[in-house]
Amino acid sequence: MFAAEIEKTTLPGNPPRRGVMFGIYAMPSKSPSNPPPDNHHEETPIYRNDLWTLDDDFALGRAGDQVARMALEVEPPFTLGVTGKWGAGKTSVMRRAFATLGGQPIRQERALTEPGEEGRSEEWENLACANEQRKSQLGWPDKYFDAAGGVFCVWFSPWQHQNEENPLIPLLREIQAQFQAQLKDRFDWWQKLPEKSKNSREKAWGQCRSAGFAGIKLLEHAIDATLSLAAGRSVFAMRGASDAVRQGWQEGKNKDKDNRLLEPGDGQRFHLLFEDAINQVLDALLGFPRENPGNKKKKDSPEDALPRLILFIDDLDRCEESTIVRLLEGIKLYLASRRCVFVLGIDDGAVLDTLTRYWQGRSQDSNREYLEKLFQAVLAVPLPSTARVREAIAEQLRSHQIPDAERLAKDIEQLLEPNPRKIKNFVNGFCATWRLHDIKAWLQEKAGSKVSHSGAFSPEEEGERAVRRFLIFHYLRLYHRPIWRLLERQPWSLVILRAVIGGGSDIESSLLPEGIDSDQQRLLGEFYFRAFSHVLAHPAGENNLDEEREKGKIWHGSESLDEAVKQFQDRQDRKRSDEYLCRLFLELISEEEHELDKRYLCLDVDGAS
Repeated sequence: MFAAEIEKTTLPGNPPRRGVMFGIYAMPSKSPSNPPPDNHHEETPIYRNDLWTLDDDFALGRAGDQVARMALEVEPPFTLGVTGKWGAGKTSVMRRAFATLGGQPIRQERALTEPGEEGRSEEWENLACANEQRKSQLGWPDKYFDAAGGVFCVWFSPWQHQNEENPLIPLLREIQAQFQAQLKDRFDWWQKLPEKSKNSREKAWGQCRSAGFAGIKLLEHAIDATLSLAAGRSVFAMRGASDAVRQGWQEGKNKDKDNRLLEPGDGQRFHLLFEDAINQVLDALLGFPRENPGNKKKKDSPEDALPRLILFIDDLDRCEESTIVRLLEGIKLYLASRRCVFVLGIDDGAVLDTLTRYWQGRSQDSNREYLEKLFQAVLAVPLPSTARVREAIAEQLRSHQIPDAERLAKDIEQLLEPNPRKIKNFVNGFCATWRLHDIKAWLQEKAGSKVSHSGAFSPEEEGERAVRRFLIFHYLRLYHRPIWRLLERQPWSLVILRAVIGGGSDIESSLLPEGIDSDQQRLLGEFYFRAFSHVLAHPAGENNLDEEREKGKIWHGSESLDEAVKQFQDRQDRKRSDEYLCRLFLELISEEEHELDKRYLCLDVDGAS
């Protein structure tokens, strides 16, 4: 059978394909007072995982659509960088582009059950630009949809192949594996056709099958050639001799690690071999009958609409320094084919730091110029939409039956840096802590207590204020851990923290426990001021602040501009968060509130636990 023959062509040593099954799991509480939320449904996760997603919760989908369109518009060879800092959503943006251009989810064959598949197939089908509804949503000119019919997309994560000496080898194996998967899909579809339809296409099918095998073999030759290049051997001499090449590679891989990539003649031969293999792969895929054939290149289409291989390479910045450099150089030197577009997701700041460590003594400007030569364009992932962030947070809070979700979502959005990963992490932790402490039952009791409150607010208002106070202390727990540790052990010092944030200094002795002397009070006040000094008035006045600036403690004058700007931006993000925290603190915690409820600090052992 053709499908079995395809499987046999897989190279020895290839790792099995791994499918990723997505799911949302909630741990049910053992406490009868804390039942699972009744209004949870599949579209609103109780806890959001950190995997990439095709859902556009934070309104970053437009960036993915632009990456997809750009991959069709550029003239190969072309390398596009999708940049953003840790947790910005680069993978989700690239996955959306991948799905839009017809990329297929990785499937894993499993014994005695259906194959595993990453994501839900209907999500991928709905995002594909061949879908009529999606066409209307994208609004591209017709020529782009025509061009998309000649695209073969491959997803590659070099981080999963850290043990490979030459990162080009697993990349070529991934191209081969995903090409074989495409051929198998076409064969499965062919098998389901009525016999009459099969007979009418039998000749064309035979030709396409031969072309498919030729593409697989040429990719295998390219892998052999990569091994021979790394071992310093002739490309053509080793071509097709897989076992001998691998043995030679094992013998010689450690002899000349810094000069593995060869003389110009072999490099040029490999480039031609790779080009030939990609041409064969694309011609084979376009020639195969398929369920949704799309449109082939029209006579009046521009030259840059030729069929192309689009390689999406993610998580490069998570690799070791040598792997990053070798892969970038390999793409530039050997894989720059007139039929290839590379889309790389990177944290450009992290990669720049990697190059600085790898090439010690080379200036940062030189490393930046090196990156500029590798990328023909860079697209920065935009910040998530404020409205969509608040909406997503509120939905998750409601799934936990947390009251006043919209108001709380606004507070959280104001407190946090606009980073999808940090937002998910914070909200997950907040919801988990809420359920752990059984806050819902506690707040109902606390809001109606006439002992705890003066009666200036209604029970409903007191409940809302208590929820927001709980948010304050959860933020302190995560982002001001020294302050949190002080409050855990000295909860009475809340009154000192309130005075520091409010700009006061005198505290009535009646608000402090007996035995607290002025030195302890002053020391705690100093600790609290240091935590928030960037948003509070300097206690020694502006003159003292000027002296610190002159000493370089604030402006970091000895650091590079890039590092200084990075630290400045980090401080600005923290300043924005802490300014809002201080406003919440003054609004929700009165000057007379000198007793910190133990539920904010630990489980109530006398109640639910």
